[in-house]
Amino acid sequence: MKALHLFDIEQVDEVVSPEKLVQTTLDSPAAEVFTDFKTHRPLTVEGTTPAADALDMMKQEHVKMKIVVSPNNDFLGVISTIELTERLIVSEVAKGVQRHEVLVSDLMVSRDNLRAFDYEQLQHAKVKEVIQALKDNGLRHCLVVDREHHHIRGVISSSDIARKLRLPVQIDAVISFKSIFEAVRGYRYAS
Repeated sequence: MKALHLFDIEQVDEVVSPEKLVQTTLDSPAAEVFTDFKTHRPLTVEGTTPAADALDMMKQEHVKMKIVVSPNNDFLGVISTIELTERLIVSEVAKGVQRHEVLVSDLMVSRDNLRAFDYEQLQHAKVKEVIQALKDNGLRHCLVVDREHHHIRGVISSSDIARKLRLPVQIDAVISFKSIFEAVRGYRYAS
């Protein structure tokens, strides 16, 4: 067995993190802002979870979107803090449903209403192209699918992009891809 030696660290000044080693820019490969489910566990919630409980969990976890699955782990859709607002929960209660009976599956965006990036196309795209596509479609989150293998490969989120581009992000603010693009480019688009 090889002996390892320990060294004094009095000359060490900082802690390295991936963000310090790799500077993400608009021209960086899109893969740098992609959360790959082959290396990161997807954040999921069962559709049978009460909506109010899911919102509380997401707030505690500082998460804005989760993938909705069945008890058998089948993909059903996505739920975000946008769909889990108190106003939307109350609108379901107004229909005669008890508050605790309003489920994630009642408010989620079903798989039939979702669009996603193709994993193979994403491998050849740049961050600025991802931002533009999300901006054009008004999305804060977008799934990435591996169409060849018929599975969800990952997700791209506006908050991850903003963090990797090192733009200030307020936790309570809804991040707009238009504002990210304008902040990075230093100008405003005509609306």
